[in-house]
Amino acid sequence: MNDDFRKPFYLRYAGAKKSTFEMNDEELEEAAQSILRRVRETAFSKGLPIYFSKDGKLMAEFPDGRVEEVKRSVTTSENVAI
Repeated sequence: MNDDFRKPFYLRYAGAKKSTFEMNDEELEEAAQSILRRVRETAFSKGLPIYFSKDGKLMAEFPDGRVEEVKRSVTTSENVAI
């Protein structure tokens, strides 16, 4: 009988070779930085910003390096129920 199906399968995001439950703090930080690098590369190559939270504020980082706070606004109209 083949027992291969019993071996754990790990998604290899950021090249991680083991489960996040088995990683120490340094390995988790390395995986997180690798994922962030890949997200930036993918979004920026398409001309899209990445969004993140900083000090409780929603921020956007653009491909040209600008980082701006995202201002949320509500637009009212006679056709929009608020």
